[in-house]
Amino acid sequence: MYLMETNLMKNIPNSLNIIFHNFFNEFEEHLREIIASSVILSLTEPIVDLTISFSDIENPDEVKKFVAALNFPQNEIDSLRRLFDNPFQTSFSYGFEDKEIVFIQLEKTSPLLKTSNNSGLKGLILHEILHSVQRQRGLEVRLKNSLVFSLDLFQELAAIIPSGSFNRDELVEFLKQISQVALLTLKDVYANVEMIKRGLCSPLLDFFLSELGFEEDSYITPPVFHTPFKKGEISIKNLDEFAKAFNYTLSLIPAWLPNMVLETDSIDYKRSRELKSFIFNSYYTNPSLITREMWHIENIFLTSFSFSKSFHLKWFGAIFNLALEYLLGEDFVFYHLSKAVELIEVIYDSLGLAERKGLAIIPILKAAYIHKKEYPAGIQQKNINVLESMLKVYLIDEEEISELEESLEEIINNEEGHFGHFFEDLLHVSIMVLTRDFRREIMVSNFNLLNDFSRAILTILQAINYLGDACDEKYYHMVRLITKRLLRSDNIFKQKKLVLNLEIFTKQDIYSSEIDPSPFEVEELLFNYDFFEIPITNATTDLGISFIQSTKTVLNRVAITDSDFPLLTSQFINVLLADKTLDQEEIDQLNMILVSSLIATAGVPFTMIQPVLENFIGNVNLNNIKEEKI
Repeated sequence: MYLMETNLMKNIPNSLNIIFHNFFNEFEEHLREIIASSVILSLTEPIVDLTISFSDIENPDEVKKFVAALNFPQNEIDSLRRLFDNPFQTSFSYGFEDKEIVFIQLEKTSPLLKTSNNSGLKGLILHEILHSVQRQRGLEVRLKNSLVFSLDLFQELAAIIPSGSFNRDELVEFLKQISQVALLTLKDVYANVEMIKRGLCSPLLDFFLSELGFEEDSYITPPVFHTPFKKGEISIKNLDEFAKAFNYTLSLIPAWLPNMVLETDSIDYKRSRELKSFIFNSYYTNPSLITREMWHIENIFLTSFSFSKSFHLKWFGAIFNLALEYLLGEDFVFYHLSKAVELIEVIYDSLGLAERKGLAIIPILKAAYIHKKEYPAGIQQKNINVLESMLKVYLIDEEEISELEESLEEIINNEEGHFGHFFEDLLHVSIMVLTRDFRREIMVSNFNLLNDFSRAILTILQAINYLGDACDEKYYHMVRLITKRLLRSDNIFKQKKLVLNLEIFTKQDIYSSEIDPSPFEVEELLFNYDFFEIPITNATTDLGISFIQSTKTVLNRVAITDSDFPLLTSQFINVLLADKTLDQEEIDQLNMILVSSLIATAGVPFTMIQPVLENFIGNVNLNNIKEEKI
């Protein structure tokens, strides 16, 4: 035993000080063994002075005495001691100059202290050490600077709250409360993302699943908050109660949000989804409206996550705006539609595509108009004024508005009709236009607007999400899933494949056709392009899709076993090329595009590829080949 302890002590560097308070003395050997692991020691190495303190979260007196004796300025000690009184603060880390202290606080009955749960305890320790690592890199200073800027802006926004609704001092205190938790939450997100990027997702998941009681979910009793919300009214009376509810919701974000960076084929992906569903079903039960808005936070994370100040501002801005909208009884649907229009204008103005911009925005404006007509409560007058102005800018005149209202009335009068279906159909048109242009930009290797297009699509989906049961769940989840996969992937071929699948899916939702290729056929087509080294461009992709459509047109007319099938297929395809003059190299590439499309088309056996290709080659070579220059 003495030999083991000596070896463990040798493995732990002198710069790492470990302190055991309360009952943790009896776990010393076990904890030193975990800390001596190579992955933990490799993270602690850059830190000059690190202390890890283990203490009983239910009896903080001993650790508070330790804090009081630290050689820190009194204001730092006071700030540190206050963290022990935060109801949502469990384990945490704290730094001053080059000194870092990690506080691991657990109950004696915590499942993390079981020897069978080494991975979960390691996940907790790694998470807190990473906070110290990131603080030493200067992250905390940058975050606090961004928070100060965001707070100043939010205080200006808060001025629109009618005077007399809340005491100004109470409002300032409310801002302080949610800003502190917003900061701590973002720090946790950064630490957890780095853990996942370093390949440490498994111990992180083990920690959260254990800490949140995944195996004992029937015993979970989330706190109940009274945060009334009514559109168009300031219903909340107790700002302190609302702050507790709001902060409770925010405090759970780091447990599920960082897992969004995982690829769907990751070994940890399934467990991460189980964790997220568990949190939303077992913990996010009240207030439900704030819970629903967590999708908006996720969308910002997916489209904009970085360590830059611009993301900090988006993060704090989203959280402060959410609080403000809730206090005012603001209409969330209208809010998201407005944001979508802003994003689309930025995208198309940068591309110089004024006509396409109108095609994407006009359906959103019409959807906003009918939403205002059906649910006017909660929409601020200034937003209504903006909508009316935008309708004029995009030339939606009174005659078109009258037609819109007539269509709405017909749907409402129909027993099986629902306002939500009309609203959603309009937004589907906008998403279809966006995905078409999204694909066009990615196929020419313009990836600069990937995040902007994605955020616009996700923001429109956010508005659709508020339809609840009236929402087309298959459409909503499929578009959202493909967009999320697109954002998570950094493989160019995969991005091109996903964005084309996205376009095909959104187009088929509006214009269904028997001859249009399915997402599976598109995926197979692009796989063949990659296999045969055919460049994936808009031109080659459109041509391959046209070939599939021609083949399926023939399949709808004659049986695959019919002797005319190869000839008819090649003739249909040659119609597409009637005006093209091709050289031999282009003809060879066309041959491979045809082969790729025939392999991809469902229902065409490999035995039919060669006969179709022979008919195709004969016709092209005779009629379309360029004359050689002498």
